[in-house]
Amino acid sequence: MKMNLQPLYINMKYKIILIALFISVASFKHKDEKKSNQEKGLKYIMDMVYNNPGLPPRVSKFNDTKYLKSLGYNGTTPHWYVQCGITYDSLEKGIVPEGSEEREWILNNAARLKEKFRKAKRAGVGLYPFTDFMVVPKSVWQKYGTQMVADEYIDKVKNGNFRKPDIRKEMTRRILTIQIDEIFKTFPELDGLMLRFGETYLHDTPFHLGNSPIRKGKQCIPDHIELLKLLREEVCVKRNKKLFYRNWVHASFQYDPNTYLAVTDQIEPHPNLVFAVKHTQGDFFRTVRFNQVLGKGKHQQVVEVQCQREYEGKQAHPNYIAQCVIEGGEELERIMTPEESRCLNDVKALPQFAGVWTWSRGGGWFGPHLKDEFWCEQNAYVMTKWAENPSRSEEDIFTEFAKYKGFADEDIPKFRELSLLSAKAVLSGKYTRYGGYNVTWMRDQFINGAASLKGYFNYAQKEGIVEKVLAEKKESVTMWLRMVELAKQIKTKDQALNEFLLTSTVYGRIKYEIIEKGWIVMLLGHIGDQTGEYDKTRIREAIARYDELWKEWKELEKNSPSCATIYEPNGFAIKGHLEIYGNPQTGIDASVNKYRGI
Repeated sequence: MKMNLQPLYINMKYKIILIALFISVASFKHKDEKKSNQEKGLKYIMDMVYNNPGLPPRVSKFNDTKYLKSLGYNGTTPHWYVQCGITYDSLEKGIVPEGSEEREWILNNAARLKEKFRKAKRAGVGLYPFTDFMVVPKSVWQKYGTQMVADEYIDKVKNGNFRKPDIRKEMTRRILTIQIDEIFKTFPELDGLMLRFGETYLHDTPFHLGNSPIRKGKQCIPDHIELLKLLREEVCVKRNKKLFYRNWVHASFQYDPNTYLAVTDQIEPHPNLVFAVKHTQGDFFRTVRFNQVLGKGKHQQVVEVQCQREYEGKQAHPNYIAQCVIEGGEELERIMTPEESRCLNDVKALPQFAGVWTWSRGGGWFGPHLKDEFWCEQNAYVMTKWAENPSRSEEDIFTEFAKYKGFADEDIPKFRELSLLSAKAVLSGKYTRYGGYNVTWMRDQFINGAASLKGYFNYAQKEGIVEKVLAEKKESVTMWLRMVELAKQIKTKDQALNEFLLTSTVYGRIKYEIIEKGWIVMLLGHIGDQTGEYDKTRIREAIARYDELWKEWKELEKNSPSCATIYEPNGFAIKGHLEIYGNPQTGIDASVNKYRGI
């Protein structure tokens, strides 16, 4: 009997067609997903204005969510203390007593926050406040603090000398769960939270105590896992809100892929769970490695980029860091291996890479205080537009920014040269190519003296590179002089911008020439202290010029309407995270004055 194979043939034909279509669609979807990360833009493009602890909040256009939206941001991380706008009545009715000054402060803070959120939501950007979990009212801590810490710290809590909860304690977890619940019930307009890790400052929250519930060292691994599981369940699952879990904790979790994976591999991914990772291995410095945690693991990540670095002048002068972040700073050639990622372009195609989080303003403590945000805006604009389309070149976006700010076509190459030189000049003037030293010797508005650099001075003397080190500082000044020439040549239609470009560039030239002359005095003086023989001519000439430069800097601040506040010749000093001040005894002036009599 003959079989009719035609239906079988037709069925097979259709099956083949369907399989081909499926493969084609899957392939198209895969390409489209890849395209979404490269050309359609990153999922999260967020900004934060970070206020100096204990000082009035910054006045900045980056606080305006309409402005953020216009630049391309789709989220903001306001520094508004939402954890300090709840009463904990669901823990115990009236635990913060009715009518008390403590409760009135909390209620007033909540009212202010509601109004801020209401205005911010109009722009249509996501609201993810920077949040200190486990900072609680003093009334809560006084009653339950001994149940929230490890047993060995109970006596310290009773004596008022300890305020760090422990996530392993049942009461800590209970109060944290209540904290999350009350935050979202009090502020339902929130889209999520950015977990703040690093330092816990209470300068602006006079009725609250607390700290991070994570222990240090390898003990952080089980603590992070415990905390993450609780937060994932309470924020991401139960409430369908975003949780950005910041990994900046001054420990290996911040930069070591093994520690990072030991934590995050124990946490099930969730669409609402994202990890925030600094692009630097450590704080926002040059001469540190690119963070190898980026692109690791199975969770979404956003990268933190500071646009106003407190260790590099806070944008009181040109300091174009965006190109280094996107394409890699020149110093990474010598401190990283070829197979390691060095910049955002190296990780942008990885599936974990989900966004950019800029700090447009803020970082550190005090000044310099700005009158113009232009240099902050430059970095923020380039980072934002790159995040919108990571396939674009940095130079293309830079040119777009220059046109956006009104630069004529013939001035854009000059502006480009000035900006790129600023990154090189900061690298040579603040840091070094020769070995490594204390990168915090200058920060905020303070310039430390020789004590912060003694180890490096000994190294330079031993290695016979003293003249190379001093030539490097001179090289920075030469670049600043070229930048001043360029700033004089640039003429936009905005006269105020022209004045600021020149003033801020002169500001940088004075600052880095002070550094150069100070280093001549301190380094050659240090060698003289060791050998008994001083290069008196060079030291005296450097001191004379050093004095002239401080006078010039003060005149610039006094007479130029756009000039930022200038530095002070004192060392950075801190007492218990509460009092920050300039110490004359540890500043550059004291070190220079030591050699005035030789």
